[in-house]
This record gives sequence, C-alpha cells and structure tokens, in this order.
Amino acid sequence: MAPKSSNPGEIVLLSPLTGEVVALENVPDAAFATKAVGDGVAILPTGNLVVAPCDGQLVKIFNTNHAFALINDAGVELIVHIGIETVKLGGQGFTRLAEQGSFVKAGQPVLELDLEYLGANAKSMISPIVLTNADQFAPLTELASGSVIAGQTALYTIKQK
Repeated sequence: MAPKSSNPGEIVLLSPLTGEVVALENVPDAAFATKAVGDGVAILPTGNLVVAPCDGQLVKIFNTNHAFALINDAGVELIVHIGIETVKLGGQGFTRLAEQGSFVKAGQPVLELDLEYLGANAKSMISPIVLTNADQFAPLTELASGSVIAGQTALYTIKQK
C-alpha cells in the first residue's frame, strides 16, 4: 500500500527492493552516477522481489528482465534497473512476474531475482531507481537512506513544479 502524501501534486515512491540505499553518485556506471539517465537513488538488494514503486503502466520490460520502465497517471517516468551490466547475463537470474503493457499497483511484484547467481555474475548489484523526466518536476525530496523494505519504505517524493 503506497503511503499517501498529504499534499496534492506529490507522488511518494515506494522502494522496489529490500536492501540498503546507495547514493546515485556511488553507482559504478557513469550514466547513472552523473544523473544522465535521471535523478533518484540506488539500492543494494538483499531481498529477491522487485515490486512496482507506484501505481502505473509497465511500458517496457527489457527482454533480459534486468530493467523495467513505468509511467504513472501524473506523468512520472521511472526506470528500475537491477544491477550494473546485468543485460550481459541474457536474462539469467531474473524471472518476470508481470507483463509489459500491464497496469500495476504500488508494491505489486514485477520481477524475482536469483541473488546468488546475480551476485556471482553481475559487475555490481547496486540497482538505480531513477526518475527519467526529472526536468518536468521539482527536485526530488525526502530521499531514503539506510535500510529499505520493498513495497513498504518510502524511497523519495516527487513534486509537481
């Protein structure tokens, strides 16, 4: 259940993963670390479920299941990218639990991870969760830190300009 903001025009994103928050600047991939892809945070996962961070449509789930894009009805465009260079694994270590084009609710499972396999084969398991159209919104606020729980912990707040 998504935490409801008391302020209209605010969208509170839930953490899509259970794990430890990592600053985007510390992601070992320049496109994410420099915020070229978008603004947000990353998570080093300790749990194997990846859930929708908000209600919306899964507009893209990559064939290798390492990332998905979601758009909500307020125009928020998000990418949840599991690990770094995980596309090279050809889908191994990922199980799709939702279909591209479907509408999902905050906290609904989208992917399942084989953390043992991914931890042994990915360059890094640090997983960015970024707002790709951040220029259309006010700067992100209330970024989470420390431990987060998939589908329960507020990750960050997006505000209309």
